[in-house]
Amino acid sequence: MADHTAFAELLCALAKEQARALVIGGLAKKLHGETADAHDHCLWYDADDGNAGRVYRALSRVGAPLDGVEVPDLAEVDYEFRYGAGDGEICLYGGIDGVTFADAWTERLETRWRDVPICVIGRNTLRAYELAERP
Repeated sequence: MADHTAFAELLCALAKEQARALVIGGLAKKLHGETADAHDHCLWYDADDGNAGRVYRALSRVGAPLDGVEVPDLAEVDYEFRYGAGDGEICLYGGIDGVTFADAWTERLETRWRDVPICVIGRNTLRAYELAERP
């Protein structure tokens, strides 16, 4: 069973920084009422310069290992940052295939998870992403 503590702490820190980020992957499916085997901790954040700074501050706030990582790195759409190990690994993506963050943000699902306010990728955007990921 996955330990969600570090992910919940990061979500709280992102909310405090007012960073724009969307939960994606297995948790997003579950929050949309779908069955998902994955217990992943994945986020897609808006990679614009200002938001990248907010994401960086949130990561710093929770003690993520930021050696060698700077705000301009997070501002790259193809940047991927991972930390943690095993079921506790957390993944942050500056971009995903098949959709822009601006479009996804307009159809996000706002909800709470573990008493934390979160934004989840919308169902239609999730489908577009899954289709773009298929070989």
